[in-house]
Amino acid sequence: MNSWMNNNADKNPLLDRTMRELVVFLSFISCSAFGQQGGLHTFQFMDLDFNARSMALGGDFIAAKDNDLDLSVANPAMITDQMHNQLAMNHFFFPSGINYGQLAYGRTFNKAGTFVGHLRYVAYGRFTRTDETGLEQGTFTAGDYSLGAGYGYTLNKYFSIGANFNMIFSHLETYTSFGVSGDMAAMFYHEEANVTATLLARNIGYQIKGYTSKNHEPLPIEILAGVSYKFHHAPFRLSLMGTDLTNWDLTYNDPTLEPTIDQLTGDTIPVPKASFMQKLGYHTTFGLEIVPKSDRFFVRLGFNFARRNGLGVDNRRGLGGFSAGFGLNLKKFSFDYGISFYSAAGISNAFGFTYNFNEQKQKYTKSDPGDNGPD
Repeated sequence: MNSWMNNNADKNPLLDRTMRELVVFLSFISCSAFGQQGGLHTFQFMDLDFNARSMALGGDFIAAKDNDLDLSVANPAMITDQMHNQLAMNHFFFPSGINYGQLAYGRTFNKAGTFVGHLRYVAYGRFTRTDETGLEQGTFTAGDYSLGAGYGYTLNKYFSIGANFNMIFSHLETYTSFGVSGDMAAMFYHEEANVTATLLARNIGYQIKGYTSKNHEPLPIEILAGVSYKFHHAPFRLSLMGTDLTNWDLTYNDPTLEPTIDQLTGDTIPVPKASFMQKLGYHTTFGLEIVPKSDRFFVRLGFNFARRNGLGVDNRRGLGGFSAGFGLNLKKFSFDYGISFYSAAGISNAFGFTYNFNEQKQKYTKSDPGDNGPD
């Protein structure tokens, strides 16, 4: 989208200060939600956390085989027939008045298996349209949408695979774009050991129609991996996620910085560069889920190194990079809440609801997984 701005800023008066503010909002989302470098890809909203549980656990949480319909949208290898006839809704309140969310519904067909349909959306709000002189000419809106379906298949007792197909639509004022993408995932789950491991490739696709006829940009293809472990004799699940595994150095080096001279010793002080551990940290998120035996109430904590260091203000990092939340599981209804601290300048709140339309709720919880389906 940045190339679209640069190529057309001098040709179209609508690409004024207000439109550039929209680009700032989009860049903030791309930097705060995932490790992809902003401005290099289109449809970067696809990497947002679209469920409250994942956000509370630090972001990009994809390693839990516990029949969570929300998580199955991010990782289709999680899909099981226990999700039949369930409806899940999530909504996020983002800084700068941006709202986004997700709807998902699971359905099992006797011969075909289980599918999960989903809609993901981002509403950027209403903006003032002006010309190059600043004269107001009304208002316009902007939004991104993805409509798709996922399918999961259990290979054996330990392994499962899954895939998503997504149709993506975006509009910025009168400019529109359309594309398609797919996600592929594999998961290992050992019930006796309480260990889950997964590998996910997402956003494999193509921008069919660019915002202009000469504008086509790549999608933010990303490889993720994750592992989680639930203690046998303690109510804790620990998780470690690895993000953007194909791009090693996600740190930023200011090109305007130059070496300086120490006034006392005369030695040259080189420009600071990220260490190996800092580069590694930009790929990791950590989560802790407290899962008591009651299976009714869950507490979640998370830490995102990239978010804290990439968005934090020097000497004022505060709770930047940390996240928290809780879950409530009732007979036919579950509720999830998550809060993420991006920096001292803003936070995001998320609310999730899941309802089971089956006459009798299938026996599963989000803490102690059971079968992948009926015998």
